[in-house]
Amino acid sequence: MTALASTPAAAPFAQVQAPHLEVRGVTKHFVRKPDVVERAAIALGLLPPPPVLRAVDGVSFAVARGEALGLVGESGCGKSTLGRLLAGVHEKTAGDFLFEGMEEARWDAARAKRARLEVQMIFQDPMSSLNPRKRVGAAIGEAPVAHGLVSRRERDELVAGLMREVGLDPSYMRRYPHQFSGGQRQRIGIARALAVSPAALVCDEAVAALDVSIQAQILNLFMDLRERRGLTYLFISHDLGVVEHITDRVAIMYLGRIVEIGPTPEIFAAPAHPYTRALLAEAPRVGQGRRVYAPLTGEIPSPLAPPPGCAFHTRCPRAFARCREEAPVLDDVAPGRAAACHLDDQA
Repeated sequence: MTALASTPAAAPFAQVQAPHLEVRGVTKHFVRKPDVVERAAIALGLLPPPPVLRAVDGVSFAVARGEALGLVGESGCGKSTLGRLLAGVHEKTAGDFLFEGMEEARWDAARAKRARLEVQMIFQDPMSSLNPRKRVGAAIGEAPVAHGLVSRRERDELVAGLMREVGLDPSYMRRYPHQFSGGQRQRIGIARALAVSPAALVCDEAVAALDVSIQAQILNLFMDLRERRGLTYLFISHDLGVVEHITDRVAIMYLGRIVEIGPTPEIFAAPAHPYTRALLAEAPRVGQGRRVYAPLTGEIPSPLAPPPGCAFHTRCPRAFARCREEAPVLDDVAPGRAAACHLDDQA
């Protein structure tokens, strides 16, 4: 993570009690690098510059220690990219991260190293995130040895303890990933993330590729680990039932921006943003009975060419002139809740 010279001001909704992890104005833009011929053509004005993909566009929020924050949105909204930014997989384009209230610019070398280890990521597909040629014991124990947290002689003892903690038999540590089931491989991924004693886990669709019965086991494991270790979670998912079950607060993301954030029970009971309402209206519910499916109309805008004003106005049934011209600001709509919608200004 690269420290910035200036730090964007925190949004009102980002103030939580004793924030453990804070994101301020974080942006990630992807630009395809032109080849030599294209660069020459661009310099001569024969070609336009390559388009900028705005994957994450000025996101701010804070998470308290031990809290579970859900991140929800359609495919392509930028939620996985945001998770990778937090875990250090991608470098941000702009913005700032704070850990325990300290900006990156104030970190010394030891604090910077620890900050890189404090947030670990658990990926959707456990098979593709594990090296098929490496025994699982070596995969779990590689990072703590590389970072000097344990010696090579202590590695097997650490790995055995971690495997027991996630519900695996330590005698399996010399097996390869293909010798495990999908649920077991996800437990291996969790053990690998825990090996460096992180304070926070970014779970990117961590149960989406598993059978329903195995999903329940992994979710219970996440909850047990949170209780035992006091872990902070950013839980990225498109499954609203999972988010409702496991998170304290939820942030709704659309086209690279957060459009609503607040306590999970309150948002599920009374969503404020039209996009949140549309998402929750089509979520299956027990006892809901028969109803007519009414999908959102209009095309999903491209992050390469987002529309002016509110990004959701092209699909919003309540959009008016101001929505097409002015981008709404994420602002408080109730204690502990915020939404980015001009309709709230008229209420």
